[in-house]
Amino acid sequence: MEATYYVTVDENNCAYFDEVDKLNNYGAHNKDTVSRLLWAFFHYWAYEHDYTRDVISIRTGRIISKERKDWTRRVGNDRHLICIEDPFETSHDLGRVVDKFTIKILREEFERAANILQFDANPSVTLFEPYVPPSMPSLIQEEMVGATEFAL
Repeated sequence: MEATYYVTVDENNCAYFDEVDKLNNYGAHNKDTVSRLLWAFFHYWAYEHDYTRDVISIRTGRIISKERKDWTRRVGNDRHLICIEDPFETSHDLGRVVDKFTIKILREEFERAANILQFDANPSVTLFEPYVPPSMPSLIQEEMVGATEFAL
């Protein structure tokens, strides 16, 4: 799409497509169901995205390399375990605060969602069950589930 609206935000030139009426039938060639598209999203983030090499660039709408951004090493508290380029301050990694524990949980949830959507006959129920780390003893898991049910 060609940009139809331009604005400067904090000295950044931003371009947008704002002619919403022209988006009618956009993507009509894609015949996948919403559930298939949702599964593909979770499957990509669980199994295909290369967290060790790739940076998510919202600004370009593409994946770019960590090497290109020079985000291949830890600097101070910046870990670069999941890299998301700030579209306005492009040297800023929005994911820099994610630690090893958090990235593990995030990836486990992507895997869980992809598997539920692929194999569960009633995924809308299972998807919204609370997260329980697989390494927790079963007694603690039961207490967490009980506490969640009480809160609902």
